[in-house]
Amino acid sequence: MFHSFLNRVRYVSFWILDALKGGKIRKDVADIEHSLSLGSMEQLEQKREAKLNELLNRAVDQFEFYKKLKNYRSLQDFPVINKNIIRDNELLQPKNPNELGRLHSMFTSGSTGTPFQIFQTQRKKTRNTADTIYFAKKAGFTLGDKLLYLRLWNDKLKKGKFAAFIQNIVPLDVEELDPKRIEILINRLEKDKSPKGWLAYPSALEKICDYLDAIESKPLDCNIKSIIGMSEGLSGHVRSRMWYYFKNPMVSRYSNFENGILAQQDTHSDYFLINWASYHIEILDFDEDVPVQNGELGRIVVTDLYNHAMPMIRYDTGDVGAMTTTKEQQFPVLKTVEGRKLDILFTTKGEMVSPFKLMSHLPNFPELKQIQFVQTDKKSYVIKINVDGSFGRESELVQITKGIMGVDANVRAEYVDEIPLLSSKKRKFTRNLYTERSLQYV
Repeated sequence: MFHSFLNRVRYVSFWILDALKGGKIRKDVADIEHSLSLGSMEQLEQKREAKLNELLNRAVDQFEFYKKLKNYRSLQDFPVINKNIIRDNELLQPKNPNELGRLHSMFTSGSTGTPFQIFQTQRKKTRNTADTIYFAKKAGFTLGDKLLYLRLWNDKLKKGKFAAFIQNIVPLDVEELDPKRIEILINRLEKDKSPKGWLAYPSALEKICDYLDAIESKPLDCNIKSIIGMSEGLSGHVRSRMWYYFKNPMVSRYSNFENGILAQQDTHSDYFLINWASYHIEILDFDEDVPVQNGELGRIVVTDLYNHAMPMIRYDTGDVGAMTTTKEQQFPVLKTVEGRKLDILFTTKGEMVSPFKLMSHLPNFPELKQIQFVQTDKKSYVIKINVDGSFGRESELVQITKGIMGVDANVRAEYVDEIPLLSSKKRKFTRNLYTERSLQYV
């Protein structure tokens, strides 16, 4: 009861503070709810028209990069840009920061190791907060409840004890997930009856599930209200195991640091509900800046409607996905988000292979601790395997991989003690060294 009371105090205090500052976050949450409840894409586009025009007009007026587009007719007249173009082009950097108010600088080395810095206005930060509240609620999380935040906590991200208490965040580090610490964590969760939510890397949650599998655990009674996976692909296997152990549906969130929450899975389906209220999203061909057919894979290109400090107009995220329409949803949804283009594998005939096609076979190999599929050449592949003891099903796994990649594929297994982590402590399920090597000569 005491914890529930404290959570309620946090909830009320947040909205009182927002009201004292003009109620900006509450207004944005209401706007998102209204936008995403409209009956058709046409209605939504009419509502967003003024916001999109404001963004494009400001870009043309304030940024030299866009000056030549003064007589633009639509968003499609604007060029597609990417991280390298933004980083290397001074004409896209903010020139009059005082006019926009205080700017927030955000910096990341990213999954590719390429440093990247962007600026956001306070207006954009407020919108991101509202997006977070809306989509967390969609997953079952209530503002003020305890958040089990499992990620890499470096010096820049670490929260002080007071801030963590006020926000009711329990920071859990992915580097501290050995069996003993997981055991202590599970015991803590079962003793704590307050409502809680997970926000975590799926690979880290998989470690927790592996531990629970190993001790033959039954479903836990720890009052988990929401489970959100972030930053990595979510396999159906991990999703179902988390649902089993924590008795709540798990969803995957698609977001990036430079924009915010772009889409999130529905609790009872695999497709992603797009955040059309704050972004315009296109799926473009890999070789040309033209839309692909409904349901086809392409580049995920984002126009951020709320950041005027550094306009991200038709920004190529580097991710691959497919958009489609459904009878259940009035707006197009992301049928799939495949991750970084550089991590996509290709068959021996040059056709893209979804990582989830490979993931779907892993439940049949419970003895594997870790696995990574690597393409080393046009028709050559390596399966990196981390397993305790001997693995007697290597030929079976190789044949499954050949069946996906091509009968003429050269597939071999390589046994390792650990699949290497990125600097962000995320682990790649697939890696395409052939593509990486090819790009060095472009």
